[in-house]
Amino acid sequence: MTEELNNSTENIQADEPVAPIAESILPVTGPSASAVNKINPLLLTLNLVMLAGIIILYILHFTGAGSRGSQISGAVAKANKGAISVAFINNDSIFKNYELVKRMRLEFDEKGKRLEGEVAAQQKAFEKDAAYFQEQVAKKAISDQSAQEIYGQLQQNQQKIYDLRDKYAAELQQSQMDMNEALIDSVMNFLHRYNEKYKFDYILSFTKGGNILYANDTLDVTVDVLKELNTEYLIKHGDK
Repeated sequence: MTEELNNSTENIQADEPVAPIAESILPVTGPSASAVNKINPLLLTLNLVMLAGIIILYILHFTGAGSRGSQISGAVAKANKGAISVAFINNDSIFKNYELVKRMRLEFDEKGKRLEGEVAAQQKAFEKDAAYFQEQVAKKAISDQSAQEIYGQLQQNQQKIYDLRDKYAAELQQSQMDMNEALIDSVMNFLHRYNEKYKFDYILSFTKGGNILYANDTLDVTVDVLKELNTEYLIKHGDK
């Protein structure tokens, strides 16, 4: 299961630089110089101890952060740290592998073939009638008045076929739009539920050749999303 996010960059401000030890031991002149010189070794020792402690804390801080980061990486880790978290899904993979899309595509293809068959059947019948009409005209088997009436009827039949073809094309286009809307609603509704667990700030859609030209693979949650999408779908519609 892929559940990864952007690798985060933590801006950690270092403590204020410690003044050089030498500056804390100012040269002393006059009668008290000998007394100060006796204190200087003690001050030097204390400063060195403090400096060593600061260095140890600094090392522990950064090595501790590194060990935590090595245990959890990607999108979920960043979400857990409270930083802005981003993940993405691959649209092409969703369209190819989501069971809902497979069912809708199958239904759309079946409907398209059925409507295309109806238009083809009417077109075939029209061509048969037109050929018979031409044959009768060539034989002069019908009067000019009858020929004009039949020709007018054939034109009307042909126009009906054109209108039916346009109607079915518009119907298929609307079906495709409805399918796309149903798919978007299904995925978005699922992602709302999915994100209750991970709390991503953004879940983007990635399509090859789309607006996003590059995406870090560690942010790709497509496999996990597809697994849960298909699980939900099969529970609801597996026997239909």
